[in-house]
Amino acid sequence: MKKTRIFSTMLATVICMASLPAINVFAANQQRTTTLDLTVAGFQNDQKNEDEGWSWDADTLTLTLDNVDFSTGNKSSIKVDGLKSTTILFKGENKLESSATIISRTDRGSKDTGLTLKGEAKESKLSLVEKDNSPSMDQPNITFESGTVDIQGGAAITLYTIKVMEAAVNIDTSEVADGGWNDGLYANGSVEIYGGDVNINAGRAGILVVGIGAPEPKTGLIIKDGKVDINAKLADIYLGTDNIKNGLISGGDITLGGDIGIFLNDCEKCEIKGGTFHTDECEKPFAVHRDSSAVFEYAKADYTELDKAEEAAKALNKDNYVDFTAVEKALEAIDRTKNLTQQSDVDKMAKDINDAVEALVYKSADYTELDKAEKAAKALNKDDYEDFSEVEKALAAIDRTKNIPEQADVDAMAKAINDAVANLVKKAPASSQPDSVISSDASSDTSSSASDSSSSDSKATDSKSDSSSKAASNASNTNPSTGVAGGAFALALLSGAAVVMAKKKK
Repeated sequence: MKKTRIFSTMLATVICMASLPAINVFAANQQRTTTLDLTVAGFQNDQKNEDEGWSWDADTLTLTLDNVDFSTGNKSSIKVDGLKSTTILFKGENKLESSATIISRTDRGSKDTGLTLKGEAKESKLSLVEKDNSPSMDQPNITFESGTVDIQGGAAITLYTIKVMEAAVNIDTSEVADGGWNDGLYANGSVEIYGGDVNINAGRAGILVVGIGAPEPKTGLIIKDGKVDINAKLADIYLGTDNIKNGLISGGDITLGGDIGIFLNDCEKCEIKGGTFHTDECEKPFAVHRDSSAVFEYAKADYTELDKAEEAAKALNKDNYVDFTAVEKALEAIDRTKNLTQQSDVDKMAKDINDAVEALVYKSADYTELDKAEKAAKALNKDDYEDFSEVEKALAAIDRTKNIPEQADVDAMAKAINDAVANLVKKAPASSQPDSVISSDASSDTSSSASDSSSSDSKATDSKSDSSSKAASNASNTNPSTGVAGGAFALALLSGAAVVMAKKKK
């Protein structure tokens, strides 16, 4: 029973919620369904509608939108006076939706008046959703000053000039039917971009400057700064149809993504003096109509970074590297005929050189002298020296990872080993005093022995001498009759004794 009651309560709640009117989830304000017409008499004075989130300052001709949601069917969401300069200041997120021109004007218009769209902050957004084939805006002039303006369906068109200052302008007309207003920014006079961020995806031309009914300004296109990214089916930028118009691009970051980038038709020339171009996705980035004498005048590409890369590469000694061929090929590929629209090609040349240099590998340093020093030091017996530690330290410090630019380090290692070896001191031999004494005694003994031997020899000689003398005397005495013969025998004996004595003395 309890479960049944709970279920009944929940069902009743759902039924009640389903019966409530639809809630606007886009903004907190009440949705407006009729045109906010600023040209009627009441807007000569200040006006304010807090429920819908807008207010009007009659003195400054400023309409402030604060999180509004206008959905006005087949009628314009806002209508302004074409003979006055009106500012729309938007805060938060705002949406204007219609199947007619969303922000329209009176039939009259002046080249000195128009509409300025201004976001209170960079993230402030104004969304224009055009549901049919009408323009999103139709004004004498339009200035996108700041904030973010998103346009879905229907070009922003002017009698004279469209200017983009610091705003982000995002336009998509790619789904608009042929014959509808499927361009992005359409101006009879000129489109001028001084900054901001412009992104256009268009069913026909991204930026179209036709020159119809607007003799001034003579310059149909000006891009000085900002980021421009366009992808259109006919041409990203189309200059000239009836009146002669010119183009001048001196800055900005420009991406052309359609089949045709900048197309000159009945245009005198388009001068490209600056800016960075990205045209990889564009088949014909810069084209002239076959019946037109219009020309593109290009400034030379910026070779500053390439010059730096080339100079640095040429300053290298190719003999210091294992393989220098990639650098040589990158240097040979330098082409100095590029213009500013081909800057990406020049930047790639510089990158190729820098990448090749970055990938270089040094040859190893020369270790010949270090090898000799190491071998000589290791051949020594450290026990022969008082202190071998400095040599060991020098050997331990050897590093074989050095390359050619570090040759001085390798030479220093060899010198450290050689210096340590040169400073070695040999250990002194064992004490020499005992050896001296022994030598002296041995000499003394030898002398004494020699003396004794000489004395003995002398006595033996004397003994033989005496014996010979006695024998001679006896012979003489015994044989007195022998005469001379006996004396000669005695003399011979004496001579023999003398020779023996002489030999002993020696």
